[in-house]
Amino acid sequence: MKLVTKEEIEAQQNATLAGGAKGFLAGSLMSLGIYAAAPRYYPRLLKLPYSIKTAVAVIPIAVVTTVVAELASNNFDNQMYASDYTQKKTLDEHRRWSNLSTADKTIEVLNGNKYKIIVGLWAGSMWGSWAYVNRDKLLTKTQKFVIARMYAQFLTVGLLLGSIGLSMWEENRAKKNHTEKVVISDDDAFLKEVIAEGEAEEKLHHKA
Repeated sequence: MKLVTKEEIEAQQNATLAGGAKGFLAGSLMSLGIYAAAPRYYPRLLKLPYSIKTAVAVIPIAVVTTVVAELASNNFDNQMYASDYTQKKTLDEHRRWSNLSTADKTIEVLNGNKYKIIVGLWAGSMWGSWAYVNRDKLLTKTQKFVIARMYAQFLTVGLLLGSIGLSMWEENRAKKNHTEKVVISDDDAFLKEVIAEGEAEEKLHHKA
């Protein structure tokens, strides 16, 4: 029976916390969506006692956070203990992530999810700009839509420029640190590791 090392425990905790953070964000968006739709579709919800309204807001966050964190933990176990290669790969990634500074972690997360962030903020800007423009009773629906879309497009252009700047900053940082990004498929990496292990065993056999 193999004992779990402290590094493996920390790696699983990080994976579970990352999954929980994603679940918390998704659950929060669900709660916001419920209360955004409540005035139009569920007006009685806003008239309920505060305890019930609080429960309606908290339950989606708690459930989604728990489920996504559990799925992340199970996925980590599947990757970690599928084979020696996947275990080594998972621990190497954990070490690399642990050695990054907070700024580098933030930049990497933002750069890796920039398109999701752009799409989400664009949708949010469309809704927010429409809610703002819709207050004006003198404008027609067509005029309101055009103005709301103009605001959203302006924000989208700013987000795209920001993502380009983020990518350029990360590229310059990589050049400054003399790092080179090489993309290798899992199959190629596994094949190279098997060959290396075979060569090492052959050398030991010849020495013996």
